[in-house]
Amino acid sequence: MAQLKKPTIKNPNLVAAMADFKQSQNQQTEEAMLSAVQEASFIAPISLQTSLNEVEPDENGQRQVQASLTAVSNKEGVKLFPAFTDWLEFLKWQNNPDAETMVITFDQYCDLLLKQQIDIRGIVINPAENNLVIRKEKMAELKGVSLPEPVENHAITPMFGTEKLTNPNVVAAVTRFRTEATPEVQNMVFDALRKGRFVAPAIMKDFPKTVKPGEKVNAKAEFIMLNREDKKFLPIFTSLSELQKWSTAPACSAVPLTFAQYTGILSDPNGTAAGVVIDPFTLGLTFTKEQVLSIQPRLEPQELKVIPMDMLQELKEHLAGVPAVKKAYLSGIRANGTDGHLIIIELDQPQKDIRAITDPIAQIAKKHGSCVVAPADSPMGKQAIEGKAPFYEA
Repeated sequence: MAQLKKPTIKNPNLVAAMADFKQSQNQQTEEAMLSAVQEASFIAPISLQTSLNEVEPDENGQRQVQASLTAVSNKEGVKLFPAFTDWLEFLKWQNNPDAETMVITFDQYCDLLLKQQIDIRGIVINPAENNLVIRKEKMAELKGVSLPEPVENHAITPMFGTEKLTNPNVVAAVTRFRTEATPEVQNMVFDALRKGRFVAPAIMKDFPKTVKPGEKVNAKAEFIMLNREDKKFLPIFTSLSELQKWSTAPACSAVPLTFAQYTGILSDPNGTAAGVVIDPFTLGLTFTKEQVLSIQPRLEPQELKVIPMDMLQELKEHLAGVPAVKKAYLSGIRANGTDGHLIIIELDQPQKDIRAITDPIAQIAKKHGSCVVAPADSPMGKQAIEGKAPFYEA
């Protein structure tokens, strides 16, 4: 695979100034460090829209590709551009010699962050060790300019509380996954997606002009998709501000959707979406339709054809030591076309951490095939136990 030429720049003056400031934080060392920052060029990680070997060279032998800077997020969900003083510092952060990068100056960072309406709060220099953050406000002060007033996208109308939605856990997990693509971090991403509530752009049809508080509304929503590599993807925005970065978005409404609802849309046999893309203008992480269905299975309750007596006996023995479970029922379920077992548990009282009860049950049942464990007071549980006798009762 063709690769971009790796940068060979170093910033000895800046590295020394940062070390002096870290050792003795005062006005003199801070001014010296900020002066060195303004003169520096940095290594920045990027995401290529197409790979180099897919692009034909021009008459000068150069290949032109579209690329976007990669952003990271701290524990509070604040997004920053990582900037590295040299290649070794980059490798400390992401041990990937084949990673795509570019060289960008401090002035170029300022042009990008101070003149454009993007939800990136500044840069973080050498995040693996020094972790020096320079916010937009300080950058504007150094350049002697004022931050631009935020511009609202009046083509997007927030509805049903979408202006209050934030998903810092999703942002943090996806940011980590882009540099640490391990099964453990992937599961963190999947778990955060299942629990999240997101912002989706939609064209609302048959929606009344006025709605009274508490009034039920019947309306249709046509969800807007993005084109990527000749395929259509449903965008998942973690916040309204992320959706508002879509400067060319058509006039639409911002409505809340859960990941399960995205799964339902993708499960439509007449649908044209190839998958989803999370925060396409910053994070840009895509999942195919098949991956989404594995993250959030499409569940359909059904009757069991064969009752696994060995599983029931093992579950009874286990549940005898779980005082919180009053009753347990067994039914069938079909998840993404695969038959499995549905185990419904009735609890003596609401539990703060129900997974501490359901996970051991699932581990036993999974030895006999795919399974889902649900509480009796859930919509699925209520439907499944109707007219059934429990196989276990305390």
